[in-house]
Amino acid sequence: METLNEGYRNNIIRSNHFYHLIQLMRIKQWCKNVFVFSVFFTSSVAFHDWSTTLRLLSAFALFCFISSTVYIINDLIDIEQDKIHPIKRLRPLPSGRIGVKPVILFLFILLISTLFMSFMLDRNFGCIISVYFVMNLLYSLKLKDFMFIDLMIISAGFILRTVSGSILLGSDISYWLVLTIGFLTLFVGLSKRKRELITMQEKSEMHRKTLGKYSVELINEIIPVTISCAIVSYSFYVFSEAKSMVATIPIVLYGIFRYQYLLKIKDCGENPESVLLMDKPTILVILLWSFVFIVSRTLSV
Repeated sequence: METLNEGYRNNIIRSNHFYHLIQLMRIKQWCKNVFVFSVFFTSSVAFHDWSTTLRLLSAFALFCFISSTVYIINDLIDIEQDKIHPIKRLRPLPSGRIGVKPVILFLFILLISTLFMSFMLDRNFGCIISVYFVMNLLYSLKLKDFMFIDLMIISAGFILRTVSGSILLGSDISYWLVLTIGFLTLFVGLSKRKRELITMQEKSEMHRKTLGKYSVELINEIIPVTISCAIVSYSFYVFSEAKSMVATIPIVLYGIFRYQYLLKIKDCGENPESVLLMDKPTILVILLWSFVFIVSRTLSV
């Protein structure tokens, strides 16, 4: 009977470990990797060819896995800082619900298998995945402590996702679209820093060293610049390369205004992915934009 009880307890521990490892992968944040499909906006071949769509789906999955390795590395490095954060202290590592050793083993397996499959899919894509990982590793180890560099690296990660799809398919991608994504992600990153400053207050620098260099006033001055640049870049993209999508400009404007409203009223800056997954007007904006895009591409055939 004692042996049975011990085996039952071991099964519970193993199942809990599996659950906590899944938590560490932050599956909710995988929605960020949809930027891999940005090539759809400029490549008619990708839009109509199912074989290329499958390649992009594979690229999306691999970016999800490599981004999860980055999240796990961040959690391993920031255990002590996360313990003083009112929300992050509940994560599996800072809360002590899972040990460091099983996490490191899982990280090693996930990283090696993801890099291997990336190079098997395409050598150039494998190089992009490798650059993304190394860049974020340097970010986790040191670069996140440098003001503005931290935000630019986050934005560069989204640009790499965007460019990876075009490289994978051997297709060109609009520079205006790349700039739009870069400025939008800078806006989201600044909003996240602002929310962290407000949440942590005097403990902000203890949680994230670079937060001591930012201020809410400074971020409030920079955010309008990034928003303006994003809107101008998107408008240039539409008028120069996708005139049939001119109706999406007010849709994008509303989406940005809605996000700013949620930052101000709902305090959602630290979890931008929750806006995409939970806010009904934002979901409606995405669906409406997608509908206009599909109609415009269908009519242009």
